Amino acid sequence: MTDEDFLNAMDDLSLDNEGDVGELLKAMNENHMISWEEAERILADTSNEPIKCSLVEQSRPTEPDNDTNVDRCIQQLQANDPGLKQINLNNMKRTPVPQLKRLIEAVAYNEHLEKLSLANMGLYDTDVAILVEALKLNQNLKHLNLETNYLSGDFFCGLFEAAAENETLEEIKAVNQGVTFSTEAEKSIIRSIQKNHGLCKVSLTLRLPEGRHKIEQTTLRNGEIRRILRRKQREEEDAKRKSEQALMPKQVEPKKVPVGGIACRDFCVVVVVATVEIVLSSRD
Repeated sequence: MTDEDFLNAMDDLSLDNEGDVGELLKAMNENHMISWEEAERILADTSNEPIKCSLVEQSRPTEPDNDTNVDRCIQQLQANDPGLKQINLNNMKRTPVPQLKRLIEAVAYNEHLEKLSLANMGLYDTDVAILVEALKLNQNLKHLNLETNYLSGDFFCGLFEAAAENETLEEIKAVNQGVTFSTEAEKSIIRSIQKNHGLCKVSLTLRLPEGRHKIEQTTLRNGEIRRILRRKQREEEDAKRKSEQALMPKQVEPKKVPVGGIACRDFCVVVVVATVEIVLSSRD
């Protein structure tokens, strides 16, 4: 039943016909507006008291709590704490923008942070514009999460262009933005990703189907490059270890004295002869 049908049915009840009321209650029950028990109670009860719906109230899932201490993270970043490997500010929508900017400024010069998560914070371009410059300076950040915000295509053009300069970022998550990217912005983003040989995983919502295919091919290419580099590094380490072992002086093993056989018998004969000589000399 549509809203218009429901209003028409209400207009038809102007004569207070009990049969029409029953038909309306039946229709409401079929459309899960009220239960049949409530409909029967309405027909039997003539009071004017309001009736509470017995349907289960639908509740939206709550966002997980995040108790990250932003000021503490800023202090650790500025102190270049080697124990700080990741920062998770997901769902912290009430974080003051000046505080967030101080954190990103500290990220630019940190040498140990590897993962930064800023998902579902209600961010706009002006809030994290400094992140573009931070990526140009930082050489250690590998994972960046900007999902579920309001960042535009122009912002991501600069972000991916900055990521292509030092090629240290391996993963960027940026799906579910509240802004639709223009065609020119998408093309610029795709070009920046294609010339980046460090990105191995990109999560980004694009309207151009060929763009999604190009990004997938680029990430596969970069993954193969990393695999080849890892294999080459292992081979170099093995060759270096073997060369070091070859330069080390060989240790000469001590010669073992035979216990049995002719040598042992000769040794026993010498001992016996020496003993006899000592005994004879003592008698003299």
